[in-house]
Amino acid sequence: MSLKSYFLITIGAGMMFAATPCLASLTWPTDDPVGRRASEHCADAAAAAQANNNVTDADVAKCTTAATLAGFDSDRAAALSNRSVLNFERADYNAAMADNTAALKLDGRIAEAVVNRGSIYLEMHRPGDAAASFTRALTLVPTRAENINFYQAKIHFDRAMAREDMGDLHGAYADYAMASQLAPQWDEPKQQMVRFSIASRKPTS
Repeated sequence: MSLKSYFLITIGAGMMFAATPCLASLTWPTDDPVGRRASEHCADAAAAAQANNNVTDADVAKCTTAATLAGFDSDRAAALSNRSVLNFERADYNAAMADNTAALKLDGRIAEAVVNRGSIYLEMHRPGDAAASFTRALTLVPTRAENINFYQAKIHFDRAMAREDMGDLHGAYADYAMASQLAPQWDEPKQQMVRFSIASRKPTS
């Protein structure tokens, strides 16, 4: 498909959501101000790279530094997840997957990293694995997240694309419809739904 999945960025301090993409976060338990600044610079670099569609080697270096300085597994996982975002943005999907895998080994319950894994699988033309990742991500969405419906809507939208690539048109339509229901102010799911023709099936005797 020509659509781009919604990739999530792991950032420090609080839960944040924007229209496209949605930004999720982990808290940073470290008291080391140098490590905290490195983590924040990494997250800022990932967010800016997505907004500007431009990734530099310096951006990647910021996340490498953050991962190196991290004092806790959750910090390192977040930095690697963000470096995965940067590699994804520059279409280095193998590197993105390697960083994503490393992040999830450190903390397998980072919802945004699981969503991102699905997005990487989509670009690798592995829609079945992508759909499985998005399904798992839906079980990990923080229940106290701000704008949780919009968060879930974007995951359903991503899974719809994966299911459509798999040829599961019923499942794809159901996910687009769920995304629209969860985020009625968001037009993209509605725009995708109009591509489908709904035909009633005659009952068999």
